[in-house]
Amino acid sequence: MSAVGWGVLGGLVVVCLAALVIAWRRSVTTDAALAERASRPDALRDAELVYMERLFWTSKPVGVVAKIDRVYRMPSGLLVLVELKTRWANQPSLSDVIQLSAQRVAVMGQTHQAVASYAYVMVKAPTGRGLPIAHRVQLMTDEHVDALVRRREEILAGRILPGRPQSRKTCLSCAFRGQCDSLLP
Repeated sequence: MSAVGWGVLGGLVVVCLAALVIAWRRSVTTDAALAERASRPDALRDAELVYMERLFWTSKPVGVVAKIDRVYRMPSGLLVLVELKTRWANQPSLSDVIQLSAQRVAVMGQTHQAVASYAYVMVKAPTGRGLPIAHRVQLMTDEHVDALVRRREEILAGRILPGRPQSRKTCLSCAFRGQCDSLLP
């Protein structure tokens, strides 16, 4: 084979490899998009995914910084928050509601768009099998989030003492357990 023939053959090989890489990347992207769509709560089937793994913040009325998992825009324009959790207990917790409520304040403060007063906690077992289960939760009001932030600031400044949680199980995994045990009855 001549040098020109080898050059043409080499060029064809490069073009074929490039086409394979492009097809593979499209396949991976399509698979990810299909998996995301399949994992959505039914109520968000017609919504558009607008933010994923993004940091939001606001300074008014109080400073809140929150990293959101997903935000969807409903056909009406209303934004809906979704939090992804991996754990054995297939239920939302109060800390999920607090987290999502703070996220709501941060997203509204930064984007100046309406965010739903409800959100979804998607719980998936650590086994990795199956789709997550959606739990719709009612979020705290902006005023309640503001009060929580201010209370936290007061506790950290030492102006007030923290209270015991409703469940002692909460204390078992708390990083401040040793400090509380010496401060509270």
